[in-house]
Amino acid sequence: MLISGPPLSSPPVDTLGRAVLRLAEMDQPWLTVHRDPERHAWTGPALLDLARRWRDAARARGLRQGDRAVVLMPNDERFVAAFFGLQLAGCAPVPLAWPSTLANKQQALAPLRPIVEVADPRVILTTPEVTTDWPWPFVTEPAAAATGDDVLAGPDDPAFLQFTSGSMGRPRGAVIPQRAAVGCTWSMGSGMGLSPQDVGLSWLPLYHDMGLVGALLCPLLFGFPLHLMRPGEFLLHPRRWLDHAAEFRVTVAAAPDFGWRLVARRVRDYDRDLSSWRVGLDGAEPVHRSTLDAVHQRLGPAGLPAGTPRPAYGLAEGTLGVCIYDPDRPAPDLEWNGRQVPSVGGPLPGVSVRTVTATGMECAEGEEGEILVRGPGLMRGYFRDEGQTAAALRDGWLHTGDLGVIAGGQLYVTGRIKDLVIHNGVKLHPYDIERVAAEAADATLNGAAAFTTREGEDEALVVVVEVPRRRSEGVERRVLGALVRQLGIRPNRVLAVPPGQIPRTTSGKVRRPAAAARFGGGHGP
Repeated sequence: MLISGPPLSSPPVDTLGRAVLRLAEMDQPWLTVHRDPERHAWTGPALLDLARRWRDAARARGLRQGDRAVVLMPNDERFVAAFFGLQLAGCAPVPLAWPSTLANKQQALAPLRPIVEVADPRVILTTPEVTTDWPWPFVTEPAAAATGDDVLAGPDDPAFLQFTSGSMGRPRGAVIPQRAAVGCTWSMGSGMGLSPQDVGLSWLPLYHDMGLVGALLCPLLFGFPLHLMRPGEFLLHPRRWLDHAAEFRVTVAAAPDFGWRLVARRVRDYDRDLSSWRVGLDGAEPVHRSTLDAVHQRLGPAGLPAGTPRPAYGLAEGTLGVCIYDPDRPAPDLEWNGRQVPSVGGPLPGVSVRTVTATGMECAEGEEGEILVRGPGLMRGYFRDEGQTAAALRDGWLHTGDLGVIAGGQLYVTGRIKDLVIHNGVKLHPYDIERVAAEAADATLNGAAAFTTREGEDEALVVVVEVPRRRSEGVERRVLGALVRQLGIRPNRVLAVPPGQIPRTTSGKVRRPAAAARFGGGHGP
């Protein structure tokens, strides 16, 4: 089954460097960084000057045109300026996850070193407290003044490297060309109808594709202001996200499904006006109908538009956006394995989506298959990994590894190929098992993990659920009974563990192979 979005108009620039130079024309505050109760506003020219100072500081440590440079910064003007400064040096940034704590610096940085070794950067741009004994030059302060010249990359040169979150084994970095970074951002903004009259707000990590492309590059290309929070502030005080949206009449803001769930769970009786919030995206992980309904129940009385939040689908290998649900084209949920799967909409402008069977045949409407994507945002390939690149990019199509159904001209994402569990000859999505287990245990929606592990010559199905010790009595029996009744399966083991024990990625997704290694004595599917 094949569906395509409308034609994509030509963007005003062909590289991110040229987009950064347009900051010189934005005399009003373009970036406002919130560290409640303080806030600091940066006009376009001021931020452009700071970017050039980071560029010159990196050059003083050996950076040259065409190099790669790690950006390891907090969610504030330092990350933005360092990333932009590398664009003005004709170099490719490699954004890395900012540690949640530096109390034990070596432990916090250890997971990042394998990525740095694969990325092979010339320098690392970071803050003074992060410097360590790694064998790469550190750049921890911008130059006192900007004195060098701008050198811009070409449209086919790398714009940045996105390392996929939660990967096991050798880290894989998607090389995003300048043309793809601009093309995907322009496609997303065109699909959402963005303009200079919009106002953006984000707490999303800037090292993550949803924060980098969706929250930062969209305002850059479409010329509207951005209010930036730190992720930790949102997680501790989700109401502040709503307060900023109400105060600044925000029109565009996004969150993964767990973020919207957190708002629905923690915010009560919200009475400030949210009617300006016309585009709120829900993506980066499976979108739950229960989340969308809970958000509308909590925030509808505050004027939140009916089309907010709207489900979206994308991936790092496509720069970011593939499909975004359009509330003006309503579609019913898909009934799939006992759950309601919301539509993620049709393809964005310039994007085509196919579903194919395991043998490569085109799926019929309503038939599940692998999701293939073609469009302006496709990566060049995985950095220095020809084998994985050849497997992912074939005949101009990106093989996503995701499973989905196309119906009524819209896409429904149902799971991941590599996560399929085969138990007693039946193929199952671990997500379906986890959903039933979490509901039976009264756990959060990402509070369960399902995987198989080898026990002797057999494959055993293991289900792990997170519950506080005071509520753990009888959990295994309830979960087992629910799985038998609703899915007709009987796992070999059900384990109840304290909250926080299931491994997750930085965006909250369950890391099933890591969970299998921790709880199953083996490896998951």
